[in-house]
Amino acid sequence: MILALGPHTTLELFDAPQAAFVDQMEVGRRVSGPVRLALSVLDAEIAAGVFQQAGAQLLSHPKQMPWGDCNARVETPDGMQVTIYQAASAEDD
Repeated sequence: MILALGPHTTLELFDAPQAAFVDQMEVGRRVSGPVRLALSVLDAEIAAGVFQQAGAQLLSHPKQMPWGDCNARVETPDGMQVTIYQAASAEDD
C-alpha cells in the first residue's frame, strides 16, 4: 500500500513478499530490516555519494528499476537502510 502524504512524500507499507521483491530489485538479495527509509532526490548518483562521504555503506549503485525510477541503497552507520530514488519524471526534466 502506498499512501500519499503530500506532493513529495509517501508512506509505503509492504508485506514480506513485496519487501523481498524491492530488496531483490535494488540490492540483489534480502537485506532490509522491518523499516527502510526512502528519499526522493533530484540526482541519485550525487545523493548516494553524499551518503557515502557521511559514512554510509553503499549497498547498490543507482540503477533503473522496472517501474522507471533510478534507485540506490545505502546503510547508515547506525544500521538504517535508505533507498535513494530519482523519480522517472525527474530524469526527463
